[in-house]
Amino acid sequence: MPAQLSILEILPATVRRKYDLAIKNYQSTNRFIAFESMLATSPSLVHWYEFRLIPAVEDQIVLFIWNVNHYRRVSGTVPNLPFSVDKMIEGWSRSLYLRDLETEDHTRRVTEMTVQLARQLGLPEEDMRHLRRGAQVHDIGKIAIPDSILLKPGKLTEEEWSIMHQHPLIAVEMLKAIPDAEPILAIPRSHHERWDGSGYPDKLAGEDIPLHARIFAFADVYDALTSDRPYRRAWSTPSTLAYIHSQTGRHFDPTLASEFIRMMT
Repeated sequence: MPAQLSILEILPATVRRKYDLAIKNYQSTNRFIAFESMLATSPSLVHWYEFRLIPAVEDQIVLFIWNVNHYRRVSGTVPNLPFSVDKMIEGWSRSLYLRDLETEDHTRRVTEMTVQLARQLGLPEEDMRHLRRGAQVHDIGKIAIPDSILLKPGKLTEEEWSIMHQHPLIAVEMLKAIPDAEPILAIPRSHHERWDGSGYPDKLAGEDIPLHARIFAFADVYDALTSDRPYRRAWSTPSTLAYIHSQTGRHFDPTLASEFIRMMT
């Protein structure tokens, strides 16, 4: 079998120089680095690619490369900025799908449930855009978690959980590169907070937890429990809703719980 090639061995010289500079920047800042470069696949065909160096745990780096031709053509004007941001969100989501094939369906379902609950609660339509974007990238920080933890078939050890608990903060560092990112960050950062203050990463409690994250928490837990996992079978809808009811005032916002249960029944 032929020897496995390193990415550095196939990059053109101009891209390699940008890559080397990005590595130096990463080493001095230990922060997410991105750069764009043009690659010609034939004399008449040129594509733009974005290279992302993402800090991972245990001093590792995740390199993600994606074709940005489509959103680059329309991202130069203010009217097209929302479309451009949506394409960036799509790119981030896709990078996680490559790590975990179960994530795409989970993301689609929780996004739909979150928006549905928000509409039932009467939130303004402008919030739907932020909710949808935040839900789509709620777990993007997991891209920096090792496969041995992210894809482990059994329960995690205490040390592994401490690493997994870093993913909301990693997500914030990654997503800050998106224009007007602030309204999107509430869900990725705070969707594991709990009403009683026992969640992570900030130990927020009650209404200190952003509303969007409190809304999203219902969909996230519901979908997780009603889906098969390597270590357990999916719960039934009645059992899941009974659990959510039992966790009202502990995990979940008690003023929202009855609305979610009503919606799902």
